[in-house]
This record gives sequence, C-alpha cells and structure tokens, in this order.
Amino acid sequence: MRELSKEMMKAGIIEEMLEDTFESMDDQEETEEAAEMEIDRILFEITPGPLGKAPSKVTDALPEPEPSGAMAASEEGEDEEDEEDLEAMQSQLATLRS
Repeated sequence: MRELSKEMMKAGIIEEMLEDTFESMDDQEETEEAAEMEIDRILFEITPGPLGKAPSKVTDALPEPEPSGAMAASEEGEDEEDEEDLEAMQSQLATLRS
C-alpha cells in the first residue's frame, strides 16, 4: 500500500512538472509574439521615410535584360568551343570503336 502511495505521489509530481513545462513553453511563444510585434512597431517608427514611400508591392513585370555585345560575343565563342569539343570527343569515340 505504501509503495502504491509513493508511486502515485511520484506520478503526481511528474505530472505537475510536465504541466509547468508546457505552461512555460506557452509563455515563451507569447513572449516571442509580443517581441515580434514590438520589433515591427519600432521598425515602423524608425523607417517611415524611405520605407514609408516604398510601394507595398510591384505590379509591373520586370523588364527582360538585354545581353550586351561582349556577353553575346562570348556566348557565341562558347558555343563554337562546345561544338569543337563535341566533335573531338565523337572522333575519339569513333577511334576507340574501330
């Protein structure tokens, strides 16, 4: 009977400890939410100038970048080099097969 009483007391203590832990976790979440709200409020107060003038979102599509002359030339050169490399590999493969 005493052992049962001791076990029940241990279980009660463990249950209380678990409840305390879960309650503290809830408190942390509430604290984090409050901190985030305070940070947002302070940032809003500090940056009304530049950020206050910024649009909430951009509705226009971004323009397509035009390749510059140097980039276009380098891409053409790379294509030619790739073709030459491919031809060289194909000739080596043909040599190995024969």
